[in-house]
Amino acid sequence: MRFLLCGQGTSEILWSIHAALVDLGHESVLALPDISQDVIDRRIDALFVLNLFEIPRPTVKMLCAYIAGFGARPAVIHICLKHPLEEIGARSAEEIRETDRWMAENGISMWCMCRGSAEQSVRLGLTRVFHEPLGLHRWIYTSPAHDGSVDLYKRWMSLDTPGLRRHPYAAMKGQSDAKDAEAAVRNRFLYLGQGWPDHIESGRERVAPAVQRDADAVSAAMMEQPRLHRLEAMDLCGLADRSADPAWTLDFNRAFTIAFAVENRRRFAAALRSGFGEVFALWGNGWERFGIDAGPISPLPRNAYHAAGACLDFGSLAYDTAIFPRTLEILKRDGLLVSWRHTDTARLFGPHEDDLTFTDEADAVRILSELAGDQGRRARVRSAHLDWAFDSLALTAILPAAIAAGLA
Repeated sequence: MRFLLCGQGTSEILWSIHAALVDLGHESVLALPDISQDVIDRRIDALFVLNLFEIPRPTVKMLCAYIAGFGARPAVIHICLKHPLEEIGARSAEEIRETDRWMAENGISMWCMCRGSAEQSVRLGLTRVFHEPLGLHRWIYTSPAHDGSVDLYKRWMSLDTPGLRRHPYAAMKGQSDAKDAEAAVRNRFLYLGQGWPDHIESGRERVAPAVQRDADAVSAAMMEQPRLHRLEAMDLCGLADRSADPAWTLDFNRAFTIAFAVENRRRFAAALRSGFGEVFALWGNGWERFGIDAGPISPLPRNAYHAAGACLDFGSLAYDTAIFPRTLEILKRDGLLVSWRHTDTARLFGPHEDDLTFTDEADAVRILSELAGDQGRRARVRSAHLDWAFDSLALTAILPAAIAAGLA
């Protein structure tokens, strides 16, 4: 099959999908940052798109109709980086039904990396949403350019492409100086992420007190039972009826992000700064709101995950899953991932969950203290976990199911 990968957002996701498709025997192209005509003048079976719902619908329809002129109309798989309801921007049941009809008419599906969000979206009436975890792939591919350099983008690639080159994913370093990056994080405990996400409340009215109480109740349930995802906790709190209302859900999600995800970040960051001082390297905007010093948002640390003593995760702002772009990026760049134990960390860590996940602030300090004092152990557990994760979350195993769901 032939796949076009396009859109704006976390393009590193597409690098991995592209390479995995090639390894599966397909033909694939990364059409970033935009789609040129020479790339689409051929039969294409399916598109993987990052920001589909930010593109005008007539443009999407025109692109698919153009590609259909070279064969069948392509399937379109939108990769959700936010809750599907937030992706489509619908606030009423009728808006959801209308969007769902448009998706069905145009062969569009939504790949949601979070099971709870996918199940919630189906409850709300989005029938074209499916769940598969994001996965891991060790490689990226490049193809020779006319001037003798190599191209990652806008070159159709397959296993029989002349001059095709395979590189370790971690070789993609970006623009920052690798030595400076490594010096900034070497042997430190690194967390790279926002403290207070301004976009959640920017330009919006505060949610109603009743919705805030619901968010607080669900947050408390998930703190007490970390294996629950959001929809399970909602049902446990007697909110099943309300969770079928899209307007309520959007307001709830905003309040819940702050009550749960942001609070988790605050409590773990505060405990680790207190326990480790500047050995805990914190990078991201919004931490001053909590009185915690942090470096600015920068590509520098993420290019040196492998050099950190450990790379930390306190949970996603958007989802109730441990398997999301940042955690997978840490693993693909050979970092030692240490995470708060929640919804599906068992799937991400497998037999290494007890060694690399913590349940509360004191447990986080304990686990990191043990790792800090034994460099050899850090190396051994990192190598063992990376091997296990790349095998159990292999994109080459996940993609066939995602493609089948997208073509259905």
